[in-house]
Amino acid sequence: MLRDMILYFCAVLLLLPLSHALPSFGSELCRYLPGDTYWPTEAEWSKLNTTVGGRLIKTIPLGSPCHGSSYRAAECEYLQAEWTNPELQYAQLHPYCCYSSWSKFDPLRSADSPSSFGAPFFQAQACDPFTNKSSPCELGNYYVYAINVTGAADVAVGLAFAQDHNIRLVIKNTGHEQVSLCVGTLRVRRSSGKGALGLWTHNLRAISILDYKSSLYTGKAMKVGSGVQVFHAYSAAHKAGLRVVGGTCSTIGMAGGYTQGGGHSMLSTAYGLAADQVLEWEAVLADGTHLTATPTENADLYWALSGGGGGTYAVVLSMTIKAYADSPVAGAMLQIKETSSSDNFWESVEAIHAAMPTWIDMGASTAYVLSNGVLSLQMLFTTRSAGEVKSILQPLVEKLDSLSAEYMLNITAFGDYHTAFNNYFGAYPNSQVQGNRLIPRSGLTSNTSIAALTLALREIVSNPSFYILGVGIDVSTGAFVPNAVFPGWRNAIASLEVIANWDYNVSYAENAEHQRLITDVYIPSLTAVTGPESGAYMNEADFQQPDFQSQFFGENYAALRAIKGKYDPQGVFYGNALVGSEEWVVGGDGRLCLV
Repeated sequence: MLRDMILYFCAVLLLLPLSHALPSFGSELCRYLPGDTYWPTEAEWSKLNTTVGGRLIKTIPLGSPCHGSSYRAAECEYLQAEWTNPELQYAQLHPYCCYSSWSKFDPLRSADSPSSFGAPFFQAQACDPFTNKSSPCELGNYYVYAINVTGAADVAVGLAFAQDHNIRLVIKNTGHEQVSLCVGTLRVRRSSGKGALGLWTHNLRAISILDYKSSLYTGKAMKVGSGVQVFHAYSAAHKAGLRVVGGTCSTIGMAGGYTQGGGHSMLSTAYGLAADQVLEWEAVLADGTHLTATPTENADLYWALSGGGGGTYAVVLSMTIKAYADSPVAGAMLQIKETSSSDNFWESVEAIHAAMPTWIDMGASTAYVLSNGVLSLQMLFTTRSAGEVKSILQPLVEKLDSLSAEYMLNITAFGDYHTAFNNYFGAYPNSQVQGNRLIPRSGLTSNTSIAALTLALREIVSNPSFYILGVGIDVSTGAFVPNAVFPGWRNAIASLEVIANWDYNVSYAENAEHQRLITDVYIPSLTAVTGPESGAYMNEADFQQPDFQSQFFGENYAALRAIKGKYDPQGVFYGNALVGSEEWVVGGDGRLCLV
């Protein structure tokens, strides 16, 4: 694939006069940035706007009311209060800002944000509401323009423009499409890019309930546009008496990086990962071809899109997924607090981890938050009654009583999944740094391994800036689905995310130090417990993860790289720590260059 790109660039150079060659720094061939001689002219952008029906949007950063001549105190205070709310980054909760159509800036009619993203590490204080109002509001890693995509033709035009003008291209729906729990710096890093043209798919929100029939599946299905978010899909499924696999965070996009990167769910023990549900993809290739990918049509592309990483092989317009008949659900919420004995609290944590494989084998999917002195856990059983759940949890209750633990346990019966989900989950805040480790089943089946895990977790959360988000599921049955999900998922019993909230009251450097601790200390300490072969969940992982090829993709990487080369030979689609990204480097000035 690297050879193909080099040959392509060489061919372009031969066709250009010497003065119009690609920008070159040392041995690198680079995408153009604003200010470069051959950055598209205003006339060229205007022509693009006309071609896409006036839907080219010029980026005005969300934090602009907090800076310079645009400063408006009330609006800035609102932004400061809501900045970590994920809904602010994909759909403004107020009428004040922040984008301009090509022809006229009208902030009062703006409802959505085509360029915003929720990772402060990559916002890099370019235009956030917490820096001094006298500091300039700059684009930084926000892309320069976005096309409000309404269909395949818009995508094809945008792809052609980016390639013809040698500028970076970025695909965005919500800007936090991680991560089943909404805090994905790594996914957000892929929704931003200095000097880029964005393809904003947020308004592709069509949902259809289908009676689907193919050689591999016959039954109910749901087709969702790539702008559909989890809460849209869950609501539509509920109205049809169905349930679908989606994230634990209600605001993530269904068809973007969430599913394309795997996608865990509170329904995963019952049905598998989100990628295991996909029946077909509708997509546009880098050359503008509009096609469908299924297990029997464009099967290699279907395989890669289903778990091989988002924004890498094509621009997805929609996906069709399996849907399941809804039924009663039993849920439980458990909270444990440290009292006088720290050791007793951590023995309680060990007891929960020891019991988790049994719960999961009986049908549970679990999610929990662990900080220093508090553990809060939710679990859902799709095939058990509240009485059965009480019996399943009784051994743990007896253990907690023997430890004199302070705990609260509530078990509730629900008539359907939608109601249960809304009772326990919703939107999670943005603005974190994080890393991830998958925990193999063997890590929770012996006293020795559980003790080692406890020691590592205890050390991490002893730093008051850090906490753990854990998900306990079994998706081993998905191993029979023809997709590119990281094989380590099939042996995993849990996914643990190490998180530090971004503190806007301290310096950028202090927050960046938290990311360094994740990369250099905390994830290595968990890896020492799990072994390197367990891998990590790419959507929640450290964007600086060493050896990401093996840790995120495993044995699938070589095949995925070949598919990337087939469908995107010029490397139009780039994302940090995605397939083929090692062939590119982002410079200190944000410029994307071929290595």
